[in-house]
Amino acid sequence: GQQKKNGIQNKDHMKENLKGLRQSQISMREKKYEEERPAKDLYKLSQFQNVSSRLHEPTAKQNRRPSLENKEFLTKGGSENRREQLAIESRMRRLEMEDKMEEAKHFSSVQPTSPRKQEIPRENAQLAGPCNKDFVTRNKVASFVPSANQNQKRVSQSEKKNMTKHGDFGRVPEYLEERKAKWADAEQERRRNMPDPSCPPGMTLMPESERRSTLDTLNQSKKEALAQLRALPFVVETPSMRKKQEFLEGKLREIDNALTIFS
Repeated sequence: GQQKKNGIQNKDHMKENLKGLRQSQISMREKKYEEERPAKDLYKLSQFQNVSSRLHEPTAKQNRRPSLENKEFLTKGGSENRREQLAIESRMRRLEMEDKMEEAKHFSSVQPTSPRKQEIPRENAQLAGPCNKDFVTRNKVASFVPSANQNQKRVSQSEKKNMTKHGDFGRVPEYLEERKAKWADAEQERRRNMPDPSCPPGMTLMPESERRSTLDTLNQSKKEALAQLRALPFVVETPSMRKKQEFLEGKLREIDNALTIFS
């Protein structure tokens, strides 16, 4: 009663123990299920389904377990016996090497007998008589006189050349002529669009027709500005009239400068 007044709630230890037992039981059941469940096969290509893995293949070293029977223990005086055994083995190898060297020297000093040709029996040993044929002259005559096969080859080659020729043989195709004409037009257009070397940088050469039309426009604007300036009174007193007069005089100066440039 006093704990409830103080706001302290009694703890049910039996309930907590039962809850912990149930959780451990569920985790053990899941762990057992995971262990009993067969492992999922790894993905393999169809041509390697029946091939066993070499990575996880147990080797002889892995299967071998250390045992006291296979171990060799050092005994007293074993190092001296080992040195004597090594000295005997080195002596035997040296003697064997010396025997091989002696055998090689013996074979190098003995000259091998080269096979010789069998002797010709004396009853058959007769030399042929002298030949009076002039092979040089005969070969020279044969080189000057063409044979029938050579003439036939020459005729067949000339016939093949004539057969390969057609009506338009040696004439440039039309598509090449058209391509050359296109290239010439493109080159002329490129030269036409090239900047004038005598023209200052940042400026372009104006065509003659455009220059003349600009001059006509400037002359017409000058006439209109002069007419407006002459229409003003001789004595200008009001500020608006003075402003108009200054504007017309400035416009006439700009027109004169432009006429100097375009003329």
